[in-house]
Amino acid sequence: MRDIKSIMVAIDFSQFSRWAGKRAGMLAALLESDTIDLLTVKEAGLPDTLALVLKSTPVAAEVVLVERAMRELGLISAHLQDNHGIRCTRTVRFGKPEKEIVARADELPADLTVIGEHGGHFLTSIFLGNTADKVARMIKTPLLVIKKEAITSYRRVLVPVDFSENSRSAAQMALKIAPEAKIDFLHVFDVVLEEQMQLAGIGNNLVHDYHVKAEEDARRDLNQFIAGIPEGDNRAITREVVFGYPGHVICDHAELTRPDLIVLGKHGKSGLEELLLGSVSRHVLEQSSCDVLITIGPRR
Repeated sequence: MRDIKSIMVAIDFSQFSRWAGKRAGMLAALLESDTIDLLTVKEAGLPDTLALVLKSTPVAAEVVLVERAMRELGLISAHLQDNHGIRCTRTVRFGKPEKEIVARADELPADLTVIGEHGGHFLTSIFLGNTADKVARMIKTPLLVIKKEAITSYRRVLVPVDFSENSRSAAQMALKIAPEAKIDFLHVFDVVLEEQMQLAGIGNNLVHDYHVKAEEDARRDLNQFIAGIPEGDNRAITREVVFGYPGHVICDHAELTRPDLIVLGKHGKSGLEELLLGSVSRHVLEQSSCDVLITIGPRR
């Protein structure tokens, strides 16, 4: 996995996006990243609306909007420079928020994109509705969704794994982005035929034995998975195997252990498959109270 040298932060000047900028600055300093690109997206029709108010042309109104946004981004840039020694670039775009965020991340190209969970004002918010979900579906870079203000570097990270290559990418990213953190590896297993066995009248003892065997296999596979990750065994880690539905189990486990960050792997799909963010990722993104990082696995 390549180093994180270029970080892009989507800014709408809300509290959550300011938290995103602060976390990005801390990560950039920790990882010795080269730059942070600050991006703000304005609604496509905003220049026309402002032109009517100012009794000017849309072009002149757009200039006013860009100048104002650049000044506000400049304040954030100066703060990151003063507090973290990070050089920032500033970009203002007009259009659909999710499309402009993804397009800018591709252009840089960004090694990490950071966004806040919620936005601010109606006309200028870049996170109206489920924009974070839309960005997570479309983006080809790791996406960090900020839900809390950064106080310290990440100290405890939860990494749910299903032993796929995208889970391996998530685990490697967790080790890289949180070099000082304790890593909790969690595998949620399901006994596929257990319900059918019960309906077929198979004895409870046999069903129980089948369940125990499935858990043993899952624990063995988890140990092998961790052993295959560079630096995985050299870190403070925990290993947990739990039966149930992954989305609910991950959120319940996070509620119990209180991680600072959850890192999930997303399959690198294409076409219609990419229109749907996995149900587990969506559930965790919506229900968790800590930051969530969604990484991109190998494309098929």
